[in-house]
Amino acid sequence: MTVLKHEMRSGIGAALVWSVALSIFGVIALAMYPLVANYSDMINYLVERMGLMGQIFNLQDLNFYDFMTYYGLEYGNFMGLGGGMFAAVTGMVMVAREEGRHTAEYLYSQPVGRASVLVQKFFALVLMVTILNLFCALVSLAGISFMNQAFDRDAFTWFHLSQLMMNLQVAVLCFGISCFKKRDNVVPGLGIVLAFYFLNLFINVNRQTDVLEYLTPYFYTDISRITASGGPLWRSIGLGFASSGAVFLAGFGCYLRKDLAI
Repeated sequence: MTVLKHEMRSGIGAALVWSVALSIFGVIALAMYPLVANYSDMINYLVERMGLMGQIFNLQDLNFYDFMTYYGLEYGNFMGLGGGMFAAVTGMVMVAREEGRHTAEYLYSQPVGRASVLVQKFFALVLMVTILNLFCALVSLAGISFMNQAFDRDAFTWFHLSQLMMNLQVAVLCFGISCFKKRDNVVPGLGIVLAFYFLNLFINVNRQTDVLEYLTPYFYTDISRITASGGPLWRSIGLGFASSGAVFLAGFGCYLRKDLAI
């Protein structure tokens, strides 16, 4: 478990920084809710007349007086992108940096096999992504309690569970890609997250492209879809993890066989 401990020690600081930063945005969003609720009729009126812009962000069927609608929209935007970027950046460098920073020679001179290293690094990645999501959810829950705001606890749980699943799917995918790479470059990971995000916006505009829902994890984090289905969209989550898992397994197998740059 030495590799796991090392990865946690070296990565937990960044995870906490991201967690605090995203939580600050969450607290700001919560603080703004009373003002939004007071003007919800006007906001709903304006959203109805936004046309294409409202469709892009799937606003046309939302009632901003409802707390979870507001929370899911505001929190989902910055947490979706921020959490996804953290998962992508962390996953993309987790394995490739050993070759890119020329530490593979030292690491594999120790009595530890490649498979063990990959498994421990993967568990460290999952733990850090989970810590970030739990931290942000608990801060939000504390903020809601401080406001004495009534809310749908089931919808809150479903929403944050979907956010966690999305972050983990991105992490699994980027970890698999990292196994193929010889340099720790985070740009492909950020590109993947942005591609997923904008693909979901495209689906919102053109409902005939719903078949593409299985290509982007942002589809199943949308609060309106979660509440309409009465829980997480497990079919989309399952198929998303299946595709990311395939890349993960391919990368895992490749890393066990390839010649490492030292």
